[in-house]
Parts: sequence; structure tokens; C-alpha cells
Amino acid sequence: MFQRLSARLRPLDPEARDAGLSIVEVVVALLVFAIITVGSIVAIGTTLTMSSDNRSREVATNLASQAVDVARGVSDITSVATATTTSVVNGTTFTVVRTAAFITTTGVDTTCAPAASKGNGQLFYKRLQVTVTWSGMRSSTAPVRSDTILAPNSRLNDPDTGSILISVKDASGAGVPGVVVTVEPDAQSTNPGTALAAGSKPAVTNDDGCAVAIKVTEGAYKVTISRADGAPYRDAEQKASPVKTGIVVGKGDSTGTSFTYDLADAYAITYASTYTGGSVVLPDDLKTTVIGGPTVTGLTGPTTPAYLFPQSTGYQMIAGDYRAPGASGGSCLSPDPAAWPVNAAGKKADRAPFVAAADGKAAYPLPMGVVTIKPASGRDTVVRAVSTTALQGDPGCQATQTYYFSISGKTSSGQVSLALPYGTWLLTSGPSVTSQSSLTVVGLIGSILGSLFGGTGSSANVVTLDPRPAK
Repeated sequence: MFQRLSARLRPLDPEARDAGLSIVEVVVALLVFAIITVGSIVAIGTTLTMSSDNRSREVATNLASQAVDVARGVSDITSVATATTTSVVNGTTFTVVRTAAFITTTGVDTTCAPAASKGNGQLFYKRLQVTVTWSGMRSSTAPVRSDTILAPNSRLNDPDTGSILISVKDASGAGVPGVVVTVEPDAQSTNPGTALAAGSKPAVTNDDGCAVAIKVTEGAYKVTISRADGAPYRDAEQKASPVKTGIVVGKGDSTGTSFTYDLADAYAITYASTYTGGSVVLPDDLKTTVIGGPTVTGLTGPTTPAYLFPQSTGYQMIAGDYRAPGASGGSCLSPDPAAWPVNAAGKKADRAPFVAAADGKAAYPLPMGVVTIKPASGRDTVVRAVSTTALQGDPGCQATQTYYFSISGKTSSGQVSLALPYGTWLLTSGPSVTSQSSLTVVGLIGSILGSLFGGTGSSANVVTLDPRPAK
């Protein structure tokens, strides 16, 4: 049944020698050769991969040790933050991820501000974990990891003082570095703390967006954040320098507070956007209501661009100090075009729409009412507008609004066009804020969307700016 290979390959019968190999025998021989070849290639490839992985692992170990040594060499451990760096060695890219967190005497492990307001214990040391991975590493290969603890050069606390940890994150939840943090006694509290000593004041936030005030005496404090470089950062309530108050520090304890703070989107607002009758004067102290954040906020002054906290939904704006029904101090519905009822022509107005910024910028056209007036005297430089009794379907403004205009560029006939929020206004002019007289409403030119109604007789200087289309 079985033949010796030599007998098969070189049979004794001369005729059999000339017969050669059948196609089946050739295929089987090639298959055997292929199996042996592929196995050899796989074995060689695995050996090369393992050798490369081992070399990369040695480099990764050195990089991890280097990262730990650098962190240990930092004099102030509060500045050590989570970070990710890359290095290219012999064509291989290594990713070094450093994770840092505070450990307190009660075992709280926190990157920055602890979740609880008290009972966290004193800051004890900082935990550091370094993980290194590299391009082309085998799926079965574990990353190189090195763990250590960083002890402060001096005590962060003592039994009679505490600490405040301040966390500053952007809209995506990433830390914001370089933010100036100011900690002061909260004078509005019944138990304010004391002014911080120079060595207790926090430095600017690190790469984790974290800053720490140490050896803080017990009591209540307020924390303010800002940018030293003047970059237009805002919090969700559109504040450039947000403040948190009522932060209570206890003896031998740590507490914290968190801020959301990001580089603002720039909204280029065009006031009285649909008025085409020429240049208009805006109130010096114009209010602009901003809708879209956690609360309705307001901007003061006709400033453009307006810097607003970045959010994907964008914002909606109303020219004027709009106050919803039931607002403290009274509502003010007049500035909101959507609050006006259907007019005699069956028309109704809408608010300007929500607009989202693209690449940090957006244009926002904002309609307003426009009226042309003639000051009481050619020497008048100030015009005052005061909200008054609602007329012509105006939904009204319970909270009295007042605006002032600085006028200089009058027409040859001594007239000037003013842009105002929608509503009913009593207009006066004079040489100063305190010296005002009745002026003349000239030529009811109409508001940019609808009608403009003037008063008569003793109320000839009263005007209603109506946002509703006239037809």
C-alpha cells in the first residue's frame, strides 16, 4: 500500500520512469509546499512583530518613566494636570496619556472640585497615572502603565484651615487653562471668611481647568473668574467675569465650585435692520434681550459684535428690555413683536428667529421702530424716551423703561431719526438729561414693519411704534 519515496520518484521499471507524475500528485505536492511556506511566513511575521512590539515596549517604558520624572520635578503639584502628548521614535508614534487627581484624607479621588460641598477632608497628595500606547501595537498587547503619587513640598492644609478647589470647563466639558481666579470673603454672608494670604491665593487654572486656594480660614467666600488676556469668554448667563458666592470652608476640610466658561461666539447685530430711510440714532443705553440660554439675559448698549456663550441652538434677540408676564417688578411686553395682537388688517408680527453661529461668528438682523423728531431747540443734544400708557394695541410695559439719545448730526431742517424698541413712548429733548422739553414728532414715517401712530394735542410728543404689518 505504501511505497518508499525513492521508489515512487525513481521506479525500477524504465517505462515507469518515463511516466512522470499525475496532475493530482502535482497538486498535492504544491499544497504541501504552500502549507509549509505559509506557516514559515506566519512564523517569521509573528517573530518580527513580537520583536518590534518588544522594542516599542521598551521605548514606551522609558517614556512613561520620563513622564513620571517630569511630574515629580514640578514644585507645585497643583499645576500637574491631565495631559496627552505624542512622540515619534524610529517611525513609531507613541501616545502618552497622563491622568492626575487629588486624593483627600477621607479617600475622595477628584480631578478638581469635589462633588460634595463638605466632608471631603484635607488635600493629601496627587495621584498620577501614565499610560503609553503606540501605533501598530498588537491587539493582545497591554499598554505600558506607570502609577505614582506626588506629595507636596509643604503642607497644603493644617487642622485649622481648609481648601477651595475651582473647576473651569468649556462647553464641551474640557478644562479651560489660564483663567484668573480671585477668592475673596463673601461680605453678603453672615459668616464671611478672611482675606487670603499671598501664599494661599490660587494660581491661574492648569490644563485641567483647575485652581486651588490653600490654607483658607473657615467662613464664606466668593470666587470670581476672568481672562487676563481680554479674550471674550462668557459663561452661560453671558457674564464676562462670573461670580459664585456662599462657598463655605470648614476647618480641615475641602470644598469646591465649578464654572462653565468658553470663548464666546461673535454676533454682528444690525439694529433697525429693515429700515432703509437712512442713518438712525440708537439709544446710548439700549437694552437687548437675549433668549436661548438657561435664563433670559440682557445686553446693555448697542454694541456689536455681541459676544455670547457658544451653543448649538443659537439665540433669539429682542430689541428692548422684554420682561415676561409675572416678572419681578412688572412685565414689559411691548418690545416683543409676537406679544402684539392681530391688528385691524388681520396681521400679526413675529420675533426675529433663532440664529446659530458658524465658526464662532453670526450675523443677526434685529428690527426696531424708527421715528423722526425735531428737538425743542437747535441747541438740544439729548433726547429722552420714556415708556408710557399703551396705545393702538400695544400690549404694554408695566416696568417703566427710559432711554437716552446723544444727538449731534441733525439734518438741515434740524431733524433726526431715532430707533427705539416697539411700544408707546413719550419723547422730550434738551441740552442735558435733567433739562428736558417737549419736542415735535415730524412726519409719521412709519415703523420698519408696520405703522407709527402719533399723539395729538397735549400728547403730540407721544408715539407708538407698531411692529405689525399695515397690510
